[in-house]
Amino acid sequence: MKTLKIIVLTATLLAGATAAYASPHSDRGGINALSALSDAQYATVLKVNPGEARSLKIDTDTAALQALISQNHAISATIAAQGYAPSDIIGITGTGSNITLYAL
Repeated sequence: MKTLKIIVLTATLLAGATAAYASPHSDRGGINALSALSDAQYATVLKVNPGEARSLKIDTDTAALQALISQNHAISATIAAQGYAPSDIIGITGTGSNITLYAL
């Protein structure tokens, strides 16, 4: 029984470390990306899983992000062409013209 607990604990820790490593969110890039969004003409949209979405929602003011996207017609058209709406977007990374948006 003790061996099973050790295996379960190890698997849980590895899964958490893997999820943290795979997270698309960068604490350093979020603020710069938000300020760059008003001038951006294009952004790539990536779909995230629920675990990554929780991480992004904690560190991102989703309402402000979606409002900025709605105000930028070029970005709105870009994400619509990729099959998403501003309400689908929950996170952002990047700077300048290299912006990535994350959708759930």
